[in-house]
Amino acid sequence: MAELTDRTASLWMDTTADAPIHPPLTADATVDVAVVGGGILGITTALLCAQAGASVAVLEMDVVAGGVTGHTTAKVTPLHGSSYSELRAKHDAQVARAYASGNLAAMERVARLVESLGIDADLRRRPAMTYVTDPDELTTIQREAEAAREAGLAVRLVTESELPYPIVAGVRIEEQVELNSRKYVLGLAEALVAAGGTIHEQTRATGLSERGGPRVHTAGGASVRANDVVVATLMPFLDRGLFFARLTPNRSYCIAARAPRIPEVMAISADQPTRSVRAALGRDGEELLIVGGEGHATGEEADTRRRYAALETFAREAFGATEITHHWSAHDLQPADGLPYIGRYTPFSRHVWTAAGFRKWGMTNATMAAEILSARIGDRDHPLASAFDSNRLDPVQAAPGVAKEIAKDARHFVVDHTVHRDGPTCTHLGCRLRWNTAEDSWDCPCHGSRFAADGAVLTGPATKPLDLG
Repeated sequence: MAELTDRTASLWMDTTADAPIHPPLTADATVDVAVVGGGILGITTALLCAQAGASVAVLEMDVVAGGVTGHTTAKVTPLHGSSYSELRAKHDAQVARAYASGNLAAMERVARLVESLGIDADLRRRPAMTYVTDPDELTTIQREAEAAREAGLAVRLVTESELPYPIVAGVRIEEQVELNSRKYVLGLAEALVAAGGTIHEQTRATGLSERGGPRVHTAGGASVRANDVVVATLMPFLDRGLFFARLTPNRSYCIAARAPRIPEVMAISADQPTRSVRAALGRDGEELLIVGGEGHATGEEADTRRRYAALETFAREAFGATEITHHWSAHDLQPADGLPYIGRYTPFSRHVWTAAGFRKWGMTNATMAAEILSARIGDRDHPLASAFDSNRLDPVQAAPGVAKEIAKDARHFVVDHTVHRDGPTCTHLGCRLRWNTAEDSWDCPCHGSRFAADGAVLTGPATKPLDLG
């Protein structure tokens, strides 16, 4: 197994290491809209609300775009692997069209914001493609092409590509967007501050009370009272709405490399193992190869170094990669019925909102969610709000996913507590944590919480650190 490079920061984090610092919240505040989470969902929602005239405060437990947004592949396209054939297996054609139109509009919103705000985000227009290399999977791509066309995307079925290895077939769409995700969100954050919004980094939200009007409580003791609160924390961190039973946490991996063959297409395989590739600009403008994939359920693997080794092998064999410059991992959530949850936190929450379950395609899904949430906060209708309602009743479509997640959680809780295992328990609901050797973290196999070696919370829904004393 290859040794991991010391460059554990993502390419996006490395190229933005000199980002502005925002002070933590130290005193109580009152605003129109409080946003918990400073990733693409939180910052985009905050900016849209501020542009509509609201006073806005963002609370971020670490740094702006330092979570999943800073550790994605940063493809901006409505073509999401084999999503449309998967959606059509559970939903009618109207739902798939809503997903396509919302994500297509989100892609163009991103492009417009980059242009109108003058953000240097390394944006380039490139084709996107979902492909297979196994002849036995040809029908998979044919079904996806048919479903994507039915949903309204201008895709075509191809048998050749710019990739340096043969494909059996692919679904292709032109003029999509690739960029540096953290440069983009940092640009949005700058625009938010210019519009009068405030951002507080190193400020962990620990709770939310709703009686008498929403108030966000933080670990430092200060609180923010708001007319509306948006929980934009990947996994909604409040134990309300049972989101942890409706969302399955997964991890996936990325490397950046120097290579003589750099793809001019954003591509992802629909057959296994998943391989996601694109080009990106390094710190000095050098063209680099990005390869992603190797996903698995969070907390169910201890030695994840082999995941990086598999990506490195592929990069060397397929693209002639000569040096791995960065490696990083990401955390995302799969919704039980295949659709993101966007709307009120619970059916009884009049002024608390959330969005989650972006299927590993957060650049467009989160932007779409921000459009919907900002409209609803401003008492404006949005044509897609009902399709992605966070409190939708979908027992037929969601039941298998919910049952699978509950069974997994029960298995881990019972087995890990009856069979001796070393390690602490999660501060969320007490599941036994597992040490992740590649990431140096304690990971929860139940609901995806992650903790640093010193016990600090890296990823929710947990809000309390581990007691490792």
